[in-house]
Amino acid sequence: MIAFAAALWGEIMGRFGQLLTGLVLWLVATTAPSSAVDYTKPGPYAVGLRKFTIPESSDSHSMPAMIWYPAAGPAPDPTAELSVTSDTPAATTGPFPLVVVIQGANISPLVLGTLGRRFASHGLAVAAADLDTGPLDGGGDWQDQHSSWLLYDRPANVVRVIRYADMLTAQGGTLAGVIDTSRIGVWGLSTGGSTAFQAAGAQVDLKALDTWCIDKTADEKATESCQFVGHEQAVATRYGVSEPFAAPLPPIWDSRVAVLVAAAPGGELHAFGDKGIAAIKLPTLIMFASDDNVVSPEFNALWAYEGIGSPTKVLAMFDRGGHTFSVNSRSPIFNQATALATSFLLAILKDNPADEAKLIQNAVSFPGLTYRTTLK
Repeated sequence: MIAFAAALWGEIMGRFGQLLTGLVLWLVATTAPSSAVDYTKPGPYAVGLRKFTIPESSDSHSMPAMIWYPAAGPAPDPTAELSVTSDTPAATTGPFPLVVVIQGANISPLVLGTLGRRFASHGLAVAAADLDTGPLDGGGDWQDQHSSWLLYDRPANVVRVIRYADMLTAQGGTLAGVIDTSRIGVWGLSTGGSTAFQAAGAQVDLKALDTWCIDKTADEKATESCQFVGHEQAVATRYGVSEPFAAPLPPIWDSRVAVLVAAAPGGELHAFGDKGIAAIKLPTLIMFASDDNVVSPEFNALWAYEGIGSPTKVLAMFDRGGHTFSVNSRSPIFNQATALATSFLLAILKDNPADEAKLIQNAVSFPGLTYRTTLK
């Protein structure tokens, strides 16, 4: 593990040059006064929870979903575990920006509960759904189905969650006036991080994927991306495209998505290729831990940060925390990672310069954090 961290550090230094020393000096010299809010702790709102079932459509299964939201009631105790009350009235100071949080493959969205509650306590409406409900029971080749599920059905289900939130917050809806869907954030972990990239506009490029995989057949780190080789036609057919290699496949996203956060994004990212990843123009925060032994940061997080087309981007590497640092409240860096994500989401969705300043200041003050950004 130590050797891996050292090698990864060398990779970063080789790619980015003066990554920490000069950057920290610049940040300290230019950072504006920070917000008084401490995003490493619960925010000022009580938290409510409502559970729903998104109904099936002509080509999609029904989908269990839930929304954490700022609720009426006293502010949480910042020194105690953040609690949630089901079906309680919402706070009257909304509407609150929508953030869709996306779990890893074959993992219950309930694992995102701690994160969802924390975001909601700071004034965000947070939706999660079981994106993997019934994806592989349509008959035919299992790997064809699996590839189509990862590269089509998951991002399509994120769009379904957003459209359902529109209905909930509309006049007469269960959460009427509570959710602001005019500007939306997406946050994803592992495979959910790859899904979040698609929900932010990344496009699948199967020709680029196949080219990349030619020399990677013996590299275990490439397995997650190269699993799609041989199943390109099934994926293209799911998109309604006859020729899988002619051009990047159409994007699957809602144009109101305005900000992307990816935590330990999975190896599926190379399915986008250079053109597909460059299609992301939105503000993007990518976080990972150097001791992650599940995904390969140099293949995924580092490559994605360099390749995205956004002029506003942040790369945050923690020196510990493992693969689930961003959702595991017992992780030594959960609070720091949540603080970065919260300030980034609020800075973009609420256009708040104080939150952007807080983000930059935290990069200087959090121990064990290596940080790169285009923010000024």
